Amino acid sequence: MIAPAALLLALSCQAQDWPARAVRLVVPYPPGGGNDILARLLAPRLSERWGQAVVVDNRPGAAGNLGAAEVARSAPDGYTLLIATSTIAMTPGLGQKVGYELATDLVAVTMVGATSMVIAVNPDLPAKGLRELIALARTRSLAYSTCGNASPMHLAGELFKQSAAIDLLHVPYKGCAPALIDVIGGQVPVAFNTIANTAAYERAGRVRILAVASTERLADFPLIPTAIEQGMAGYAAEIWFGLFAPAQAPRAAIEAVNAAVSQVLGERELREKMRAQYFEARPGSAAAFQKFVGDETARWTRTIRAANIKAD
Repeated sequence: MIAPAALLLALSCQAQDWPARAVRLVVPYPPGGGNDILARLLAPRLSERWGQAVVVDNRPGAAGNLGAAEVARSAPDGYTLLIATSTIAMTPGLGQKVGYELATDLVAVTMVGATSMVIAVNPDLPAKGLRELIALARTRSLAYSTCGNASPMHLAGELFKQSAAIDLLHVPYKGCAPALIDVIGGQVPVAFNTIANTAAYERAGRVRILAVASTERLADFPLIPTAIEQGMAGYAAEIWFGLFAPAQAPRAAIEAVNAAVSQVLGERELREKMRAQYFEARPGSAAAFQKFVGDETARWTRTIRAANIKAD
């Protein structure tokens, strides 16, 4: 059995030459989703910089927790990374047994990007902005659709309810597309969904986006105000994506990944490809991302407990 001190020394020596072999980038969802898209945009560019293969490995299951647990249990050498989404900061508040602890088993490496959620309504609903929607909700019963129970959209809806001091009935769907289809059809008046899912319907006039839940307006929809601009101070509900490593990964490896990702996210071509999918690049330091993840975990835990949300 290798002594802990000897193991740390070995890992430190390995980190000095990192990467000396292929790096595995675990996507905890099936191909085609946001994590997968970003992973496959990053992988060839990181491989080119490092001179080593970066292998995208889809490990779906348990709402992303299966892949996260696998990375948490991996050798802490920097060669296995997780590209997670903001749901990883929501999971602790839901109290599920997922096989890992975010705060102790994984370390934040770098944020990659984010996409905005939006608040949209059926065009026949007599609300042109959030103030009108809130006023309407105080005079009659309204429901809102989401992509599923305990999803980021569900939590965004509950945070909105708490922030506006109103009541809305949550109607969860098994997927984002049917959640929007029923808003278009008038079965449910309000939707909390992503800009990527909603953009085409907004352009076609089949839904009306009242607000984007980001801190700034979106370049593709500059006339749609943020929720903050409409009096919802501090209300933001983006879906973000970032890289994590096993908690004891060498500092040199974490810094190497962070620096390389920051470099590739600075490429104009990559940023344009991301924006075409409604992602905004968000590079930053590992320390800043670690703090951000902690803040997000605390914020969504408060939201979950206040709304008494239970995972399926």
